[in-house]
Amino acid sequence: MQEIAIRVRLREQDRLGLAEYERIVGSVASVAAVVAWLPTPDARLVLRGRGAEPVRLETMSYGSVFEMLVVMDQRNPGVERAAAAVAALLESVRHEHVEDDVAGIAGELDRLDRSAPRGRSVPERALRTFLEGARADALARRSTTRLRAAQALLRLAEDGAEIVVERVEDALAPVVEEQAVDVLADTGSVVVVEPVDGVESADVPSAPAPLAAEPTEQDAKQSDVQQGKEKDAKKKSDKKKSDKKKSDKKSDKKKSDKKSDKKKSDKKKDAKKKDAKK
Repeated sequence: MQEIAIRVRLREQDRLGLAEYERIVGSVASVAAVVAWLPTPDARLVLRGRGAEPVRLETMSYGSVFEMLVVMDQRNPGVERAAAAVAALLESVRHEHVEDDVAGIAGELDRLDRSAPRGRSVPERALRTFLEGARADALARRSTTRLRAAQALLRLAEDGAEIVVERVEDALAPVVEEQAVDVLADTGSVVVVEPVDGVESADVPSAPAPLAAEPTEQDAKQSDVQQGKEKDAKKKSDKKKSDKKKSDKKSDKKKSDKKSDKKKSDKKKDAKKKDAKK
C-alpha cells in the first residue's frame, strides 16, 4: 500500500504573513499527528517529535489559494480511514461559521463533535471521544496536548479548510505522484459492488428497512371494540364456570344428604328387628 497523505487547501488567503504562515503550518502538522494517532487511541498522543513528523511536507500558493501537502510515514488502512473522518468533519462545517463567542472554545468543540461522522470504526469513534475529551479539558481549564491538538483542528475549521486524502507512491521522489482517495461522509449508506467481467463498480444504495404502518384512529377504535368483546366473553365464560361449580356442589350435597337419611333408616329397621326378637 502507498503512503498516506493529506492535502489541506485554504482559500481566500490574499496576504499570508510569516506569523500566519507559521500558524497554518503548525495547525496542519498537529492535525496530521492526530490522524496518525486516531487508529490507536490507547497510545500516547504526540504532536511533535519521533513518530509524529511527516515524511514530506510541501507548501504552495496560487492566487488566493494556499495548499499544504503532508505525506505521513503511514501505510495503515486505519490511518486512511482516520484521515477520511477528519476530512468529512471539516467538509460538514466548511460552509458554516464555527466560531461561537458566547460558548467559547468548549462550545466550538461541542459543535465539531456534533458534526463528526457517526461511523462505528475505531478512528471515527476515537475522533468523537477525542473532541469530547478536549471539550472537558477546556471546561476544566486544563492545558493538555489533546486540547492543543483540538484547537489546531478548530482553527482549520474556522478557516474553511478542505482536506483531500491521497496515496503517494514514492514520498522521496523529486516530483510527488499522488492519487486521490474518495471520501464518503456516511460509509454505512452504500454497498460497493466489485467489478465483474470488465463492468465498472457502482455504489448501490442499501435497501431501507420497511417501516411499520402507523395505526389509524379507526384501527384504534376497532381494537378497543375487539378488546371489549373479548373481555365480555371472558366474563361470561367465568360466570358459567362459577355457576356450574355451585350446581355441582349442591348436587353433591343432596346426594350426601340422601345417603345419610338412608343410613339412619337402615339403623332404625335393625333396631326394630332386635326388639321383635326379644
